[in-house]
Amino acid sequence: MNLIRLSVVVVISSALSACGYIYGDNGLIKSQEYDYLTAKQTKELKIPDTLSHKDKANFTVVPKIGQKAENQPQGKDLTQEAPIQLLAVLDNTRVDKQSDIPAVLVMDNADFVWQTITKFLENNKIKVSSIDETERKITTAWIPIEEGGIWLGIEGDEKAELERGKYQIIIGESNLPGEYRLSVARIESQQREDDDEQWSERRISWQESADMMNLILSYYDTRIRVQEATHQLKIMAGFKVELGQNEQSEAALLTAAEETLVWEKIPRVMRELGMAIMEKDLKQKTYFMEFKAEEEGFFASLFSNDVDNSLFEDGSYQVTVGEVGQQRTLTLKNGEGEAVDATKLVALFPELSRLFGDRR
Repeated sequence: MNLIRLSVVVVISSALSACGYIYGDNGLIKSQEYDYLTAKQTKELKIPDTLSHKDKANFTVVPKIGQKAENQPQGKDLTQEAPIQLLAVLDNTRVDKQSDIPAVLVMDNADFVWQTITKFLENNKIKVSSIDETERKITTAWIPIEEGGIWLGIEGDEKAELERGKYQIIIGESNLPGEYRLSVARIESQQREDDDEQWSERRISWQESADMMNLILSYYDTRIRVQEATHQLKIMAGFKVELGQNEQSEAALLTAAEETLVWEKIPRVMRELGMAIMEKDLKQKTYFMEFKAEEEGFFASLFSNDVDNSLFEDGSYQVTVGEVGQQRTLTLKNGEGEAVDATKLVALFPELSRLFGDRR
């Protein structure tokens, strides 16, 4: 009985293993999935002599394929993957729609973008075959690829299995000042059927390059968020100000803090003084404000006010950020752009010093 069972198992196993010889590209029954690639026009339909057909127009003419279409993937090389969108979702990034390879335009410091790329490669242990810091161009070594074109992040000295690729990352110039073009392209791609076989070249799709671009953009987004959080902490922490003069020898506040910190701290301080920010001019480095004293009501006497608003009259004011030597200057002006009197600035100094130095 056991012998009969064993015989049945052997017969079934043989039948299953033989399926590969019956069906498939090299089997007895060949697959017709890609027969359309070799399809040819058949002979024209011949009308018997006893019949007549006046209109011989061919309503099924197949147009000739264009040159661009001839170079597109077909047959086994044709992928059915969903299109990949570039993750250029930050306010300072936008997709370069004119580019043939995945590229985004970034409004940022070029050195920061370059450091982001190098840190991304280091953190993911991606080896580099060539790097040009002057041209801001990097070419990676072979990177193992998972099925579907997603990068695995395996260390470079580990053995790649069935697919691998090389990428080139370039930070170039843009048409706008302060904007740079980041492009990522998979420049080489190889595959093999088994670990023991030789590598063979394969077609590179736009999606495969976009995969790597999105990984870099995701890492860039993380660095931007960390940088912004650190920057906000500095603003909240405040900085020290002193009485002094600007380049025009007008009464002003002096500080050693960075210009960006000073610029972003001003609205927080001025609102505490009762000022309403109406407009700002980045070129003139000036905030335009309005002050209107609050009317005293029935409950006014029940609450204390730390700011002496009697030092301000209703009307327009300005605050301009400048430089003198290695320090930043903050000049408080009236609506006509004239610096306030030194006596008034001295009277305001204790409150200004507290507000600029506070965590707010």
